Amino acid sequence: MASSLRYWPSSAAIVESSNDAIISTNLDGTIATWNRAAEVIFGYRPQEVIGRPVFLLAAPGREDEMPVIIDQIKRGQRIQHYETVQRHKDGRQIAISLTVSPIRADNGSIVGASKIARDITERKRAEAELHRLNETLEQRVAERTAELEELARKLQAEIVERERADARLQQLQSELFHAARLNAAGQMAAALAHELNQPLAAAVNFVRAAQRLIESGSCAEIDRVSRLMGEAAGEVLRAGEIMRHLRDFVRRGAAKRGVERVVTMVKEASSLALIGAGASGVQVRFSFDPNATRVIADRIQIQQVLVNLMRNAIEAMTGSGRRELGDTTALLADETTEFAVADSGTGLAAEIADHLFEPFVSTKRNGMGLGLSICRSIVEAHGGGLRTEPNEGGGTIFRFTLPASPTTGENNGSRTHDPHRGR
Repeated sequence: MASSLRYWPSSAAIVESSNDAIISTNLDGTIATWNRAAEVIFGYRPQEVIGRPVFLLAAPGREDEMPVIIDQIKRGQRIQHYETVQRHKDGRQIAISLTVSPIRADNGSIVGASKIARDITERKRAEAELHRLNETLEQRVAERTAELEELARKLQAEIVERERADARLQQLQSELFHAARLNAAGQMAAALAHELNQPLAAAVNFVRAAQRLIESGSCAEIDRVSRLMGEAAGEVLRAGEIMRHLRDFVRRGAAKRGVERVVTMVKEASSLALIGAGASGVQVRFSFDPNATRVIADRIQIQQVLVNLMRNAIEAMTGSGRRELGDTTALLADETTEFAVADSGTGLAAEIADHLFEPFVSTKRNGMGLGLSICRSIVEAHGGGLRTEPNEGGGTIFRFTLPASPTTGENNGSRTHDPHRGR
């Protein structure tokens, strides 16, 4: 069967670069297309499976599932996020989240099925391990409740104070997620995958750290185990918040611009950008022009740009002996305000610098290449421009401009800030 999938421009490349297996079959289950992720997940090369029945992926004892799915597709039904087990070429079983949709010809008749399979083996293992750890923790916590009560009382005051700060940061973070307005469905999916990866990966790391402490057998570590599990739960909840905020964001109306304070926008964005272990040891240097106090902008969108540029700068300085992040503002002669974010990293290669703001171009190994493209779109929509240049002494400077709002000068001053001092 000739492939009946119809792609947007560049969609074929997106399918090939997807981390999910994307397979199409005809109505008798014969495989018609097989992308690179399918080869990685199931172990078969395209020439080994195209033209063969998809039933070869069925796990022992689950041979009846695929005929049932094909029958539903013939009736025009769609199967979404169906969790099952399928077989790898080497015989091992893989946990899969499966979405299957009918493929229709131009006349509307159903001619095949499109399958998207996501490997959730590691997630299932993590869930099982988390369940086992929870049961073990419940037993140990019950044995030591009396010891922990005094500690809980002392920590309560600290928790209340931290929750106030966290609530503000979470509010800003949720607003920034709303600002990443993606016009294409492919871009929205890529952004969602990118944002979910961080909290879910952090949750797995916290759980594994807790497991190591439990296996050490030290009673003195039980409070650390409880804290780590709490951190893991928090990251999982944050992943859920990301999904909810992105969904709500799509429903929002047009951006709202007004007069915004420059110093407040930059410092709030800096607080968000410095969240996480990657910011450890980074010195932030603020330099605010006292004449550049207000701009006309959508605060949430511009903070999205600032956070993206600052996080990129922090990542660019990984492994550098000198880790300085510079945030600078200046009022230009043409009544615009310039924002600059500078790092002390290794700088940009020439072949990357020429295409840096194009979609799907990234300097990161696992980067989607969408962040800077979105930043440029936001800045240009505000009537400004975004550019980059080498930083004297090493690193890169990103500069963008916004319309200044007529106002009297306010002396905001300049200072050096170490985000980890006193921690």
